[in-house]
Formats: sequence, structure tokens, C-alpha cells
Amino acid sequence: MKFIFYYLKKNLFFQICFLCLLVLQAADAVADTKTIVPKRVISLSPVITETIYLLNAQGLLIANTSYCNVPVAAQFKEKIGSVTQMNVEKIMSMQPDLVIASSLSRDKQIKILRNQKIKVLKVKNPKTFVQMCEITMEIGRVLGVEKNAEKIIKQAEQKVEQIKHKTAMLPKKKVFIQIGMKPLYSANKDSFINEYIKYGGGINIVENERTGIYSREQVITQNPDIILIATMGTSKKAGEIEKLRWMKFKFLNAAIKQQIFVLDPEFICSPTPVTFAKGLQDVAVLIHPDLI
Repeated sequence: MKFIFYYLKKNLFFQICFLCLLVLQAADAVADTKTIVPKRVISLSPVITETIYLLNAQGLLIANTSYCNVPVAAQFKEKIGSVTQMNVEKIMSMQPDLVIASSLSRDKQIKILRNQKIKVLKVKNPKTFVQMCEITMEIGRVLGVEKNAEKIIKQAEQKVEQIKHKTAMLPKKKVFIQIGMKPLYSANKDSFINEYIKYGGGINIVENERTGIYSREQVITQNPDIILIATMGTSKKAGEIEKLRWMKFKFLNAAIKQQIFVLDPEFICSPTPVTFAKGLQDVAVLIHPDLI
């Protein structure tokens, strides 16, 4: 070491070379910390696709699943299979820089992609509004649109807080929200669906159940003031038929007061921070019409 410093003092050439070496090392260190923004992205989930459009990063999206139909433009992207069964060979042939997968994506198929040196980001399905915001930020960060994500999240958070403030002191009405038919299925406190009711000024009659499976007899016993129907995987027409079933129970408070409503399941059950805030507004108004 003393030998090196001796030459550095005596030889200007060595001094310049040593300084150049330090600069190059520093530049390499900075480059290593930078995130390389992908240019070819594939989404394996409707919520992920919707989030990419929400972040205004759809120019990076080259393909998605057959279930990705929101917004309308997403329908015209190349399709690589379903949410649970992707076409691995097709994905590899498209040479993506990044594949964003959901918790429903098969680990075996993800492993194949990673073995082919394809980067895969696997995001969890959100259970709460806070987790929706975290996932949106994560996707925004990896796509190089973090500023967009921050703005979107801030606006959604403000909207949610405004609604929570308005409903905080209002009388709580008993609410049942149906998200499945066979078996009859609702949402307990472990789901963001519960937050629609809680933040909207209601009491979820299924909140403290171990699972979301619930019988009609239990609903009748609880006698909710409001029934909301957002049955996943069905059409709005199916929801209207389910509404008529509930209306036949003439002694139900919800039926007596005609407080049975059909909601868009794709909108309610697969939200981003923005659609959650909008869905919360819709639910809150159904529970407390005076909020209009």
C-alpha cells in the first residue's frame, strides 16, 4: 500500500489513472442502484392490468389474460391464457422484460419463466385498502411511474377519509353483502369487502364469522336492514334474479324497506385504490342516502 501511494505522489500519470478508476467505480455503484424500467410487460391478472392503465403505463403492456377487460382498451391486448393457466411458451416467445403475476398464478409456471431468465414480479391479492395502495405503489415503482402512483394513492386516501369522517357519527345499519351463490358466500373482517360496509357506516353481519360461508337461515335470523348483491363470476341479470329471491322473504327488514341492491361485481370485488374509493362512495350512499 505504501508503495502505491509513493508512486501516486511521484507520478502525475498514475494520479490521473487512480482518479479515473475511482470515478468509474462510483459510476458503477450508482448504476447498480438504479432500477431498469421494463419496456415489454405482461400482466397475469385483471387487477394488475387495470392498475397498469391507472398508472398511465399501458404503453409498456404487450399482453394480458382473457379476463382482462377493464378498461375496454385492455381487451385488445394480446392474450396469453387465463388467470390461473398461462401459455408459458407464448410468453417466452414474446420476450417480455417483466411478467407481473398474482397469487392465483401457478408457482410451477412462474418457476419455468424464471428458469428462462424472465423477470417475474408476484404481487399478493389485497385484503385491505391499505394493501391496495401498497401494491399500486410497488407496481408503479417497478414500472418507473412512482410519481403517478403517489398521486393516485393520495387522492384515493383523501376520498376514503372524507367518507369515513361523514359516516363516523351516523347510526349503524346492519348490512349483508352477497359475493357468492353456491354456496352462499359473504365477507368477514379479513376482506376489503368488509371495509366497504365498515367505512360506509354499516355493521357487517358476517364480520366476526370464521369464514365467509353463510346460510340464508343465518341471514334471516340476523335480519339485515340492507342486502347488497355483488356475486362474482355472474352477470347483472343473475344478480337481479338473486334479488327477487331475497324479496320473497317478506318479513326481512331489507325486503320490507326495499333495501336490496345489485352492484357490479367486477367493480366491487376487484378494486384498485381509485375504484375502492368510488365503490365505497356508492355503498355509503346506499347505507345512508342522506350522504348524496
